[in-house]
Amino acid sequence: MLRPEYGDGMSGLLERLSPGDHACLVAGDEPSLTRSVAAYVRAGLRARHRVVYLGHGEQVAAELSSQGVDVRSARAAGRLQITPAAGEYVHGGGFDVDGTVDHWRGEAERARAEGFRGFRAFGDMSWAARTGRAGFMPLYEARVNRLFSEGFAMGVCLYDRRLFGMAEMRDIIRAHPCTITAETSPDAVPLLRAVRIATPAGFGVRLEGEADLSNRDALRTVLDHLAEEPGAVLTLDVAGLRFADSAAARTLLRATGSGRRLRIVGCLPSLRRMLLLHGAGSDVEFV
Repeated sequence: MLRPEYGDGMSGLLERLSPGDHACLVAGDEPSLTRSVAAYVRAGLRARHRVVYLGHGEQVAAELSSQGVDVRSARAAGRLQITPAAGEYVHGGGFDVDGTVDHWRGEAERARAEGFRGFRAFGDMSWAARTGRAGFMPLYEARVNRLFSEGFAMGVCLYDRRLFGMAEMRDIIRAHPCTITAETSPDAVPLLRAVRIATPAGFGVRLEGEADLSNRDALRTVLDHLAEEPGAVLTLDVAGLRFADSAAARTLLRATGSGRRLRIVGCLPSLRRMLLLHGAGSDVEFV
């Protein structure tokens, strides 16, 4: 049962997400789940995003109609796609992590080329448990962060807690910057947002929220991807980072491993002390 102070289910939590966010929605049989997911889809249509819903389409389509959305027109215009999930993830009988990430990148690029203001996806990941591919999910979810960090696409991945084991869910959650459950405080959404930025000296990333054990793999993947880009300096804008634990500090310093300088902007004194404690040297500039 959802806590009453959260109002209409998880709708408010999902509606706080924006392009660049990648959230893990952990749920089961919450009565307002379909209504909340439909609200997320409807918000995307209002924002002129191209919206892809992968899952039990009949329920969500009916709920969207009850919320005043002309589902038929939206689908005909290419603004809304509703389809079973497995068909978009499993091709030729197999699941290819990198191939699937490339597929979604192509979908986002197509949406941009067609003039949409963003690309918004929702995927019911129950197919992974039912087809024996749950073990691939942590790696996939970590790598798809590279797409979302570009700031145009956003995604919510629904994991039914009744279908996945505790160890599986732990690794899946760590691969997402943000996790939402029925008990999540609205103030904590999104928990971590990581969006790439361009700088005169190269590339960088702006971090907002909190970096801790719950999203460590997601942060690591975003920074590793940036390390592959050319440029003499990697900039981390951490002015909006409210909290970072010791492991997150070490992850931030890994960005110097490529031989480039690390420029950290807006660092709180507590985070600066932690970075220095973990070996920040002359190749790290605090601004």
